[in-house]
Amino acid sequence: MDRRKLRKQRHKKLGNGKGKKVGFSESIGLKIIGCRDGRKGFPRLTGDNAWYSTFMNREVNSYEEFCSHIWGSLQIENEDEFTRLEQLMDGIRQKKEHLEAARYDFQVASQREKEGETFRKKGEDKLTDAQVKTRRKAEKEKNLAPLKSKVAGLEQELKEAEEAFSGLHSKLIEDDNTTRLICHRVKDHILMRIDVYWNSALMRHPEGADMPVIPTLELRNDAEEAYLQPHKELMKRAATIHEAIQDEAHKREVA
Repeated sequence: MDRRKLRKQRHKKLGNGKGKKVGFSESIGLKIIGCRDGRKGFPRLTGDNAWYSTFMNREVNSYEEFCSHIWGSLQIENEDEFTRLEQLMDGIRQKKEHLEAARYDFQVASQREKEGETFRKKGEDKLTDAQVKTRRKAEKEKNLAPLKSKVAGLEQELKEAEEAFSGLHSKLIEDDNTTRLICHRVKDHILMRIDVYWNSALMRHPEGADMPVIPTLELRNDAEEAYLQPHKELMKRAATIHEAIQDEAHKREVA
């Protein structure tokens, strides 16, 4: 499955005609269907006190099928991304633990070296205090260099992991928002189609005087919840980590 192709198709839907007003030719066809159904007594009052017709039912079903398809495609597109996100989260946790341990080792070693800054070794009796201190400082820097390098390396690894995590986390949220927006636009378009149909049917319907001016029907998008549910806990954890990264970055800027 070409995930890039799925992503391209999904973004293409964001700007297609589904999100626009009902076109002239489209409205003519809807009015014809409405007039025809109205003469036949459709929409009809159902047992749950709602007015429905085959056309309206088809429109509602088409919306549900569309949402199911686009959210399902997103599931396929981002299947590996969620796995990678979890791996990055685990990696960040491990890198933080390693970094904390390395910083602790560096602090302990630094304290030990500091305590010996004025210590005179054999053969240094004739050196001044300043000379001894200079020697100890050079030795300290040499002894601490590997630990300091290790800390710097782990800090860089953590930074890269956090950047990769933040980028992927933002991408997944953007994908959800884009898909949600597409569904909203399609929903609005279908409701506009039904309005045109309804107004036309209302004028020809034998019970038009008893029918509501605006159709009352619900367009459900259960596919979104079905898609998001398996990843809800993961994304909740990811949001917490993302906030922590943002807070740490803010503290560094203030400092």
